[in-house]
Amino acid sequence: MRTHVDIGAPAKINLGLRVLGKRPDGYHDIDTVFVAVDHYDHLSFTRTICGGVQLRLLPSAGSTEVANGFPLNEDNLITRAVRLVERETGIVANLAIEVHKAIPIAAGLGGGSADAAATLRALTRLYDLRVDLGRVAGWAAALGSDVPFFLGGPIARGTGRGEKLNPLKMFTDWWLVLICPPVFLSAGDVYGQLRLTSPRPNPSFGQSRDAEGFFDALRQCHNDLENVVIRQVPDVCNWLEYLKESGAGGVFVSGSGPTACGVYRRRPSERFVRLMRERQPRAQVIVTRPVATAGALWER
Repeated sequence: MRTHVDIGAPAKINLGLRVLGKRPDGYHDIDTVFVAVDHYDHLSFTRTICGGVQLRLLPSAGSTEVANGFPLNEDNLITRAVRLVERETGIVANLAIEVHKAIPIAAGLGGGSADAAATLRALTRLYDLRVDLGRVAGWAAALGSDVPFFLGGPIARGTGRGEKLNPLKMFTDWWLVLICPPVFLSAGDVYGQLRLTSPRPNPSFGQSRDAEGFFDALRQCHNDLENVVIRQVPDVCNWLEYLKESGAGGVFVSGSGPTACGVYRRRPSERFVRLMRERQPRAQVIVTRPVATAGALWER
């Protein structure tokens, strides 16, 4: 039985997000395309003899804003994932978990969900849990709407509240610039302020096998939550305009925001990225691209 595992948990973006209506359970039905991107939290899990769950955010993991937004208690999705597996399987987990947090928190990039999925993967390895993928996916859905995506990926259409997934193949030879402010937005608050209208359908990225088809679909994308995000963080509107003026083939807010995204055919130059960082000194500017492998999480 293994005693240690390291897992990389990627960020995700949403290509379009249609909110179809509110459900009786308080969630919303959506239609979106999830794309895992090459920007990772790194998590190390080590079995210990006793001590329960010891969760540590490493000093090198980031700024004060990251530390303040990452609870080291039972509210953290990592700890919640451990408790759920304990209840479902009867194990008693004694674990030291170290997190190098690179994905901005509450930014619409799925960092917490990715960490939760990584935790489910780690526990199945460390405790030799012989459970099928369907059961693990059920655990993931109980933790959060985005969590099931990170067990598979790297690209999928998400419906229901996001947990119903249909894997997609599409053109992925493109780059992203993400502008992430040090502002935490609660997804529940953003959805709660949405004024529901009659949504148009999302474009079909499943047919986007070349650059022309992909960028044509991208131009038709719309995030129904974008206006709510801009009302809460007005600077997002300026960032989207900066990205558009710089030649991005598509600009949008990812998920429930407030991250502004620009999609480019080629990798942006270092000079351009430096200028973006100078323009947005308090924001984190990330250059990344889609994950091209068969799964979202990596493990060693």
